[in-house]
Amino acid sequence: MPEPGAPRVVVFRRRILPWSETFIASQTMALHRYAPVYVGYELDARGARYVEGRERVLLADHSAFPPLGKAMVKYAGRAPARWVRAIAATTPTLVHAFFGSSAIPAHSIARALGVPLIVTYLGMDITVTPKSAAEVARRRRAFAAADRVLCVSEFLAVKLREAGCPPEKVRTHYTGVDTTKFVPSTEPPEKAQVLFVGRLAAKKGVIHLLRAMPEVRRAVPGAELVIAGDGELRGELEAAAQALDLPVRFLGVQTPVQVNALMRRATVLCGPSVVDARGNAEGLPFTFLEAQACGLPVVVSTSGGTAEGAVDGKTGFLFAPGDEAALARHLITILKDPALRQRMSKAARAHMEQNFDLARQTRVLEAIYDGVRERQE
Repeated sequence: MPEPGAPRVVVFRRRILPWSETFIASQTMALHRYAPVYVGYELDARGARYVEGRERVLLADHSAFPPLGKAMVKYAGRAPARWVRAIAATTPTLVHAFFGSSAIPAHSIARALGVPLIVTYLGMDITVTPKSAAEVARRRRAFAAADRVLCVSEFLAVKLREAGCPPEKVRTHYTGVDTTKFVPSTEPPEKAQVLFVGRLAAKKGVIHLLRAMPEVRRAVPGAELVIAGDGELRGELEAAAQALDLPVRFLGVQTPVQVNALMRRATVLCGPSVVDARGNAEGLPFTFLEAQACGLPVVVSTSGGTAEGAVDGKTGFLFAPGDEAALARHLITILKDPALRQRMSKAARAHMEQNFDLARQTRVLEAIYDGVRERQE
């Protein structure tokens, strides 16, 4: 919990919060020297519970006609006065927006309050190829609006600089994982369970995992695949699993507590990410970090920034995106070698404790907040 009298930071997301954005809640709920105030247009019931009990100021609660308020922000670059007054009443000292698409509306709030703006980029907000000159211009405006631009991997830092973000504004800040909540189980894992956690979208590459599983099952009879998450490709993936005669369990959306339990039971977590047709690539998926904190070895592709969170041959295995033969081979190796899995489990846990611990990364983030505020004063 934040210290008594801690300065406030506006945490801006247009919807508070989509179900897949546990990383925003985890990072901001861990603040100690700053107190988060969640600001957005409206609640998203699927993820609102992640920040339950914390202060929030929603446009929907401070506007007679919220769609008009949204239009004011989008087209006029001006946040409705009643909403701004409600936010100002919390006495924030800075605004921290998540995703580049939130930069412009967050800037309208920061400007009205006279406080600095930090924007964190997480993946598709900078990797997707712009469709028009107008989109390029919006990106440039977002870069100009931010006092500091954070990103969750060095891969994204390169993409930001290539897109024209001033290099002096860019800083990589790895999201931390709570190593006090995501911990190894004292019970042995399932004998041969492969786990996937995430949105069922093209860039997650789940189809490649499905295609690799028949080979895995030939080598490891009884191996099962569990898929936790939902998305636009669920029906297509379920049909593919049926066509491959695979006994896959599609669990749908799981709560953070349920995801934690799944990771502590599984044998290996798989992240078969690819770059989709729009250029959308991973920043650094949070679930890969949570899994390793649970002592779960990972088999993940090198798409985007994913390789920055795992150590090949030590905490798991890396493979080229779309290489289904390598994916199957790595899964089989871990499933068939309990001693290797145990060594990887210990190394994965140590890697998270040493390099991605939430308390340590939160201290780094708060130091960034301090620096941005000092430069404005």
